[in-house]
Amino acid sequence: MNEEQIWKLIDEGENVELECKLAEGGIPRDLWFTYSAFANTNGGIILLGIKEDNGLFIPQDVNVSRLQKDLWDNINNPQKVSSNILLDHHVEAIKVDDKNILKILVPRASRENKPVYYGQNPHTGTYRRNYEGNYRCSESEVNRMLGERTSESQDNQILRNYSVKDLNNVSLRNYRKRFSVLKPDSHWNDLDDIEFLIRISGWRKDREANIEGLTVAGLLMFGEEEAITSHFPHYFLDYRERMSDVPGQRWSNRITSQDGNWSGNLYDFYFKVIGNLTSEISVPFLIEGEGFMRQSDTRVHKALREAVLNALIHANFSADVGIVIERERGFFRFSNPGILRMSAEKAIEGGNSDPRNPSIFKMFFQLGLGERSGYGLESIHKTWKLQHWRKPALEEEFRPERTTLTLLSTSLLPDAVVDFLELKLKDRFNLLSSAEILILVTAIQEKSVSNVRMQQLTNKHSQDIIKLISNLVEEGLLVPQGYGRGTKYILSEMFEENEGNGLNIVELPKADKRIPPNENEHILHNQNEDNKNDEKIESLYEIAKLPRERSRIKPAEMKKIIIDLCAEDYLSLGEIARIVSREKSGVSKYVRELVSKELLILQYPNNPSHKNQAYKSTSLPKD
Repeated sequence: MNEEQIWKLIDEGENVELECKLAEGGIPRDLWFTYSAFANTNGGIILLGIKEDNGLFIPQDVNVSRLQKDLWDNINNPQKVSSNILLDHHVEAIKVDDKNILKILVPRASRENKPVYYGQNPHTGTYRRNYEGNYRCSESEVNRMLGERTSESQDNQILRNYSVKDLNNVSLRNYRKRFSVLKPDSHWNDLDDIEFLIRISGWRKDREANIEGLTVAGLLMFGEEEAITSHFPHYFLDYRERMSDVPGQRWSNRITSQDGNWSGNLYDFYFKVIGNLTSEISVPFLIEGEGFMRQSDTRVHKALREAVLNALIHANFSADVGIVIERERGFFRFSNPGILRMSAEKAIEGGNSDPRNPSIFKMFFQLGLGERSGYGLESIHKTWKLQHWRKPALEEEFRPERTTLTLLSTSLLPDAVVDFLELKLKDRFNLLSSAEILILVTAIQEKSVSNVRMQQLTNKHSQDIIKLISNLVEEGLLVPQGYGRGTKYILSEMFEENEGNGLNIVELPKADKRIPPNENEHILHNQNEDNKNDEKIESLYEIAKLPRERSRIKPAEMKKIIIDLCAEDYLSLGEIARIVSREKSGVSKYVRELVSKELLILQYPNNPSHKNQAYKSTSLPKD
């Protein structure tokens, strides 16, 4: 890290991932609280040699060599701190404004090393980081970290005083039927239920202890809700769907494990949810084999299945909260108890497998469900990127411990939302930068926006985003909620208007639905397109095969494809955009250029802004 980067950190001030200390007299005692907190949360940077003066952080010259020696002597002392997770490159002497300071980069500790604590008692010396600084962890938090250290599968434990009578017979029978359709030649199909459960890790024999019985995975997967909650008192599954426009209707559909109309187990929940979750996503499932097996489906369907499975196989069912899956128009959210067992970056990168419930994963995998181990989140991110949709948001909360994945099937700047901003802001809209527009669009689509979220969506530094958001707050367009690095920002009242007797948020345009590439089953939902027959649609898709399969192609190739698409009939800008699987804003520049070169002609040449304007290729290019 260079001097300029250090200045940016200092100017931003202390936050959830940065702490500054003067350290004139050596390593301060409270450094170890911060070391513990960063290690047990998401890591962070400690700067030694920084003085705070009326909210400003000013570099001071310190004895770096002495601080380094004190640091390494103490961090390797088991009487002082539980474990050393630093490597040589994590500690760096840096000169800032001709002052010597020490930078300590504390990584996120692996679950095998947690809790990292000060002193010799984890229940009194374990800390975590939040927006107010360091806080001492509760006994239950420490116990959860200690429980996560084991390499033994938690869902493979044998449950005493449980039997097959605690399972829902219909759930197990349906699972076996699906399995037999998928693997008709497997000798497992001839086994009795207990022997079959042994094969899929739902029942286990411990030969050393001379005991056998139902496993945690077997109970969660096939058990009755009453039997499950006897072992996991806070077990709760909740699917919430808000797709209706009926005023005052909170949920258009809701499924919970406690409603008493079904088993309440994971197996049945998955199939109940996935049918609702993937309905109306343009391409239906193609089914074969007594209604059980998919013949083909889209990348989006697979990504949503993966997201549901991620929530189930990574959930900590011993926690105090349940699993919540939500769906709204163009919006999906998957929330499960328990934090990630590795950093978010590693999880998204793929190839890193550490499921909290590997036996449950195995059971779904036997049915052909679930990406190969360690590639679930990577697959979801890849799919969303191919669709040119907003980057998925993966967030962790620590009180209570919860991981949330949010997927929006909308582009960064969908035309409908940008049009809405233009309508509301009028001339003020033209004064906004593209980054400020993106911030406002995010606040509209995701109900709020934060510095961290904008860092995920852009390559901008945190401090640059702070300035942009501050400008929007000063302009009265955004309103802050919360404090510190955890501050979120919502749209101001200027985006509201009086309707009837009360003040209501203006209903925003429905989210755009792009056509996933390689899916010829999609139809074009446009009035002009309704008159085209299937053969015509297929030929247009074939012409546009290259941009539908690739996220980036050469401009010359795109212009040639647009000319070919418009060769026989007039097509609107929206039609062209949907066929080539791009946003209208991205296609319009090509269309304008082709019109200026007279390679495309207007259907309404005397009225270029006609609401039904469309374009057709000329027979020959004109000079």
